[in-house]
Amino acid sequence: MAVATAVAVVAVVAVVATVVAVVVVKVVAVVKVVARAAAKGGGKGDPMMTTFDGRTFEFIGEVGAYYNVISEKQHQVSMKLKLGQMWDHNGTYMDGIGFKYQDHEVIIELAAGDNMQVYLDGKRLQLGVGETEQEHIMGLETGELMLLWQLHRPDMSQAVEITTDLLSMTFFLTPAGTRDEGGVIQPAYPNFDAALLGPPANGMTGIIGESYASVVAGPAALAAEDDFKFHGIEADYQMDSYFGATHKHNRFGVIAASSPKRRLIERTSVAFPLRASAGPAARPAPAAMAIARGGKAGRKMI
Repeated sequence: MAVATAVAVVAVVAVVATVVAVVVVKVVAVVKVVARAAAKGGGKGDPMMTTFDGRTFEFIGEVGAYYNVISEKQHQVSMKLKLGQMWDHNGTYMDGIGFKYQDHEVIIELAAGDNMQVYLDGKRLQLGVGETEQEHIMGLETGELMLLWQLHRPDMSQAVEITTDLLSMTFFLTPAGTRDEGGVIQPAYPNFDAALLGPPANGMTGIIGESYASVVAGPAALAAEDDFKFHGIEADYQMDSYFGATHKHNRFGVIAASSPKRRLIERTSVAFPLRASAGPAARPAPAAMAIARGGKAGRKMI
């Protein structure tokens, strides 16, 4: 009887040990999977892009990389991404933006204290004591670039507006302290709204720029299913700097073949301005193309 009882106890202990071992193995396996997933997910995220044809999608990107947003014979717009830590994953935000028109280059980046640093042709712009706005007008032989930097633009906080004969873009700052849907406090980041004022004579490419082709193509192209995904290959839009011109879809400085008939169709069938935007959340574009000029207090004309 004693021997039978001892055997039964040993059997129970063995079963319990086996169960414990199985549980331990499963838990370790789950921990390893979670650890691998967390490592793999670093540095990617979901900035939101709304294109000229009205599509909205996530653009993943890589931390620290530059990407082409709009590329046209005389215009190049790019963005640099930074890491964003969100409640359920790591993501990316825009960290800086480049805008090139003919020979003029503008870079807008975040500085200490969540302030915008604005560079025009390599020179950092400075606001004087008591100055809240600054405007620069660069006359060119075949066009004009206007830059308006405002510390307190209504509904946008700090903002920089750049206007040429083809594009009007407003870059604005979302200050640090906003919370994502999980309640995690987010850093400051720039966003932009864009308006295409007329037809590009030699075509347009870029993450947002290429959407102009579907607008020209008409209702059939616009009716394509909006699946909230970017359909291009991200690496094809990656640049080596804000104004790099070696990426696959570069159009800056390139004259593409275009027939007079095609240009005529574009000019008569598309209702301008066309609008686009970029930021972690879709933001309604302004209802009108208001370009601030005149004698507001605190503005410096250069």
